[in-house]
Amino acid sequence: MRYKVPQNVQRADQILWFLTLRQLITIIIGGGISYVLFTSLNKQYELNQLEQIVLWIPAAIAVAFAFVKIKGIELTKFILLLVERLFRPAHRRWVNHGGDPFVSMTRAFTMKKAKKEKEIRVKEDVSSEKIKNLAKILDGRTVPVK
Repeated sequence: MRYKVPQNVQRADQILWFLTLRQLITIIIGGGISYVLFTSLNKQYELNQLEQIVLWIPAAIAVAFAFVKIKGIELTKFILLLVERLFRPAHRRWVNHGGDPFVSMTRAFTMKKAKKEKEIRVKEDVSSEKIKNLAKILDGRTVPVK
């Protein structure tokens, strides 16, 4: 028996037409705030066209938060990332002598010192007589004892 495996599991489910549940709730809240402001102020005052447009700004902001994406990131997440960036540095910086000093109980080892020590040992230990004795040992002949 074969089963259909969903390919895009990160995508939110669409509840109503093309709207997700989060988008639908955001639009309902923003539109509800604008409608309550409009009905309450319209009963008390006679509103001109500019004032009516200003009262619908919360609905427009809600629509922006529901649909606008910046670089593929939702507007709410984008604003939260900007706020987080204010409180945390973007990258780490190295500060010279910024930490605790490290004290080693052994002497420092560098490649330059090791090479110099090898060169000195080679010059001191090598003599023509020692090379001849070494050649005799490697050839299988016995070395005369002195």
